[in-house]
Amino acid sequence: MTSAALAYSMPSTTTVASDLLGTLSVESSAVLTFPKGLLGFPECREFVLLPSEREHVYWLQSVQYASLAFLLIDPFVFFEGYTVDLATTELVRRPGGPDEITLLAIVTLPRTRDERPTANLQGPVVIDLRLGQGQQLVIADSSYGIREAFDL
Repeated sequence: MTSAALAYSMPSTTTVASDLLGTLSVESSAVLTFPKGLLGFPECREFVLLPSEREHVYWLQSVQYASLAFLLIDPFVFFEGYTVDLATTELVRRPGGPDEITLLAIVTLPRTRDERPTANLQGPVVIDLRLGQGQQLVIADSSYGIREAFDL
């Protein structure tokens, strides 16, 4: 078989099993690689980013583990004045620069209806959409915490 035939026969979609979202068929190019994993999940290195039904809210579903999905938000929409210095991140220093970078915050949903959801603004997820790579930042000297309450 020639290399051209091999390339042609490779699937352009990937099937991702999700306990929460069901079976997903996504473009193979949509799979994001997190070389260091996420905090607490170093072995989880492949994810897909999916829009939710709500604007500025997303799902980050693990490709390897059907039971692992994170709810993410655009923190700049939900937290007025939120800023992050991305100059020190490896992703921003690569060709393409900050215009192709998106920054999202992981959400923890409340246990009861009386509580509000919280967002981890001290450990945002940074994704280079062009390269299909991501990393979770740790902002040690942030005025924001890991459980910032907000209205979803």
